[in-house]
Amino acid sequence: MNTIHEAIDALTAAERIAIATHVGPDGDASGSSLAMCLMLRKLGKDVRAYLRKADLGAPAVMEGTDLFVDPAAADFSADTLLCLDCAAPSRIAVPAFRDGLQRFKVVNVDHHESNDGFGDVNFVVPDASSTGELVWQMALAGGWEIDRPAAEALWVAVVTDTGRFSYSCTRPSTLECGADLLRRGVHQDFLNDELFSKTDLRVMRLRTLAYESLETWFGGKVAVIALDADAYLSTGCKKADSEDFVDIPRAVRGAEMAVFIYRSLPDERVSHISVRARKPFSAAALAKTFGGGGHDLAAGATLDCGVAEATGRVKTALAAVFEPQGPDKGR
Repeated sequence: MNTIHEAIDALTAAERIAIATHVGPDGDASGSSLAMCLMLRKLGKDVRAYLRKADLGAPAVMEGTDLFVDPAAADFSADTLLCLDCAAPSRIAVPAFRDGLQRFKVVNVDHHESNDGFGDVNFVVPDASSTGELVWQMALAGGWEIDRPAAEALWVAVVTDTGRFSYSCTRPSTLECGADLLRRGVHQDFLNDELFSKTDLRVMRLRTLAYESLETWFGGKVAVIALDADAYLSTGCKKADSEDFVDIPRAVRGAEMAVFIYRSLPDERVSHISVRARKPFSAAALAKTFGGGGHDLAAGATLDCGVAEATGRVKTALAAVFEPQGPDKGR
């Protein structure tokens, strides 16, 4: 892995930069991308950040998201590809870039343990709270200007990946980052309210369906919810609206692992899983079984099947871990 200064030097030397993040961008992915876009533009760089605003969910309230470019419009005019919060090339949300990495100098900035350093320059810190915190560190080390919109984008990145500084990934440096961003004029009350307290009625209806699907496996050690495309269609919701739904099974007392299995589009031929774990169990180990990755306590993967089959495959994979601890008691 490279140092923070090598990553900064690579971006400083670039003229045209494309920014890409992972499929299904969360707050860390979108906030880091927007902050980098804003700060690098202030350095005089030609920068395009490829995300669809419609995919953002609550983080769409960030100022500056109109700068985002639809991934379908991506081209190869940039000399440098900055991959943010993306654990592997297969997770890059821009299909053209996934298949054409060799056409760029790739700068890989990430905090996932499963990231093996696929870039030409890799600033990967697995014990960092978020990619947003790493971007903040780069800005300070590089002397880049962090204006209020950039600071607010970083705030969104950090608070969403740390659960408002409540998860075990929160370090002293994370709180120092938050304090610094507040000093730069972040409207944290507005942002936190939009991110964590406000929900559209249609999303509440989808959440109700998620609660109705809740079940436990292996004597309550695993809690699971599952939503198929008809649930999203009937409520008028999209994937971004269910970004935090894994917290529903995670809240079940006694559950050591929480799994959210879903397919949000009727024409999708795959299903997705979002996994959360409590030590000593590993979310990343389950995700890797299906070609995914992430952190020990938070990970995800994509399965090439429908939701019903995915549910069965996940249960089978977990049986080897949890079956010895007690019989499956169902719901």
